[in-house]
Amino acid sequence: MEVLHGRKKEKVETVDLLKAWKERKDVLVEEYRGLKNSLKEILDSKRKDSDALQITEALLQKNPDYYSIWNVRRTILLEGFLNDANEEAANKIYNSELEFVEGILEQSPKSYSLWNHRRWCLEHMSQPRWDKELAMIDKLLELDARNFHGWDHRRYIIRELDAQDKGSSGKVLERAQSEFDFTTTKISQNSSNYSAWHNRGTLLGKLAENMTEEEKMVAVDNEFDLVKNAIHKDPEDQSAWLYGQWLIGKEERSVSILGATVISFHPLEVVVAFDETVKLRNPPTVSTMFDEIPVPLKGKWKATGTDSTVGTLWIFQQTADTAYGPTVEIIIFADDVIPMKTGGRLASAVCFELETSQQNLREISGQLGRLAIGMNLMYDVSKRIGSVPPPDGTLDPQKTNRKYRVTSLTTSDSLQDRVELLEREIAVVRELVELEPDCKWPIQILSKLLSELRKTVSIQSSQAKQLDDECIELQEKLILIDPLRQERYEDRRTQLVFDRETSHIIKDSKRFPEIEFADEQPQDMDLSMRGMTHIPISSYLMHLHTLNLDSNEITSTRFLRNLIHVRRVILSNNLIKRLEGIQHLPCIEFLSLENNLVAKWEDVVAGFMFWQEGKLGQTGGNVKVLLGNNVVVENEGGEYVLEKRWEDVGEVGVEIQWQAEEVRLEEETLIEAEGTEAIGHTFLEGTRRVSTTVVEFDAGH
Repeated sequence: MEVLHGRKKEKVETVDLLKAWKERKDVLVEEYRGLKNSLKEILDSKRKDSDALQITEALLQKNPDYYSIWNVRRTILLEGFLNDANEEAANKIYNSELEFVEGILEQSPKSYSLWNHRRWCLEHMSQPRWDKELAMIDKLLELDARNFHGWDHRRYIIRELDAQDKGSSGKVLERAQSEFDFTTTKISQNSSNYSAWHNRGTLLGKLAENMTEEEKMVAVDNEFDLVKNAIHKDPEDQSAWLYGQWLIGKEERSVSILGATVISFHPLEVVVAFDETVKLRNPPTVSTMFDEIPVPLKGKWKATGTDSTVGTLWIFQQTADTAYGPTVEIIIFADDVIPMKTGGRLASAVCFELETSQQNLREISGQLGRLAIGMNLMYDVSKRIGSVPPPDGTLDPQKTNRKYRVTSLTTSDSLQDRVELLEREIAVVRELVELEPDCKWPIQILSKLLSELRKTVSIQSSQAKQLDDECIELQEKLILIDPLRQERYEDRRTQLVFDRETSHIIKDSKRFPEIEFADEQPQDMDLSMRGMTHIPISSYLMHLHTLNLDSNEITSTRFLRNLIHVRRVILSNNLIKRLEGIQHLPCIEFLSLENNLVAKWEDVVAGFMFWQEGKLGQTGGNVKVLLGNNVVVENEGGEYVLEKRWEDVGEVGVEIQWQAEEVRLEEETLIEAEGTEAIGHTFLEGTRRVSTTVVEFDAGH
């Protein structure tokens, strides 16, 4: 016995019923097969007559989703009945088709093919009866108010009517208001109607175009009241929550250039860091000055990693070791930066100036000076960003009065308006969380509202930390409440943890259009035991020398390709299965991958196979890798195996230690104290470059 929608469903299965069902099924299959054969005969004879049309009609009544038959039917109509028909006859044929479709819609109201054929008829009619069509949709949505096909067709009808009245804005607005009121009726009947909420948002945006800011705010407040009533009736239903989230809106940061770093002077190599993955439409301009004449520097731009066309770190490599003047300028234009994830763009052009007279990376700390746009720009780029300012740089950048988002439809000159709205809605959702502590939707929305509020405060303030901590706790609660979506919540929690732990790496800002590196960057960072699943923005960590990620839940090492200064990385006790990105590290000396899930030798070699080809064009020294307690180090017999293919790696200076570090240290201490005989087995050192096929030694237990 099963329970379905609160009703018990009895299963009555007898031999006689099953036999009757099978016989009926066999008859239907045979009839269907006969109709298909008849259609094939007609198609082969290329007939476009009533018999052919009747066969398609019979087939479609049995299977309205048979898309190919609808195509055949349209061909018969176009090349047969409609070929020589006048306007009146053609409209009669199309109306007959609409009646045919409407009859089948009663049985299959959610068939894509049916709705597609109906729209085809309307688009080919000279004078469709849109009023009659709208009445049909009204009737259908009375029977099933959540039929999204019906709602989509309704929007199509309204668009066609608006096109007819495009010269009369009054009629268009009146129709939009009427449709808006229609959604109110449907939502009042059943608030769990996502199509009605969606249509409502579209119409509200259209109506708001003719409202003042004050009128918009009144309208939006009414919408918040409607949402509040709906979610109190049914907190588990997502429709109203999603609409409320749309009302609040999301503050999107623009893509940011975090900064630039010199990694080589001869030839010149400079790294530019973005805060998300981008593609460059045109390479940034790199110029030097000789005798007050700007001269472009020849070179190539490429992103770190396997795909050199997209990335968060972009490197300029001078192609020829030619001389350059006492300064080099790098200018990146906003239109040339294409973000791969968000719809944001670079807020403005960015100029970096490098003093090359003092070529000591330690003394200049590797950090380029960031200049305000409109000051000290070189002559050769004046065509792209305007006139050249005076030599003393006194030209001030043009300032604009900035508007702040309040809701998805409203703006204000005051940031406080946005803060007040968020705090008001946060209070509403908190009440629901207290009433329904195990309902996931208010918890999700509360987390998003708190994240939006965080964008209005200084990133290093105590309030920002409190907001981060609460959002992290909410994600942990969601993992317990909704385990089916655990991975989604874990990734969101990781982003929040990363933002909190790296807030000191970027300048303390409050709603800046862009963010940038702080003037002083840490060299070491401990992110161990944070429960992180990935590194969200690895370009943040490009200045680090040591990174500790021990005891997290990280599954990939691809983020390493952006840690161009890192020397020591600890990734022990994670969930890594394959080494990736290591070949792009120019400075790596030590990598701990103990207690991970590396299972195949090929997954080890993959990290080093292109070592000499990568590394940003440089070759480095030795690197020590710890792989103890990974599946790869044992075969079925419990022996430690290094295949001959290891020579491909060993030749480029990689040393792999197969024992766990603590086991190796214990054995070394025991050997020094009592000799190898005390261990009771043949011991071979586990930290050597090898060229043999197999090396065996005890696990150390």
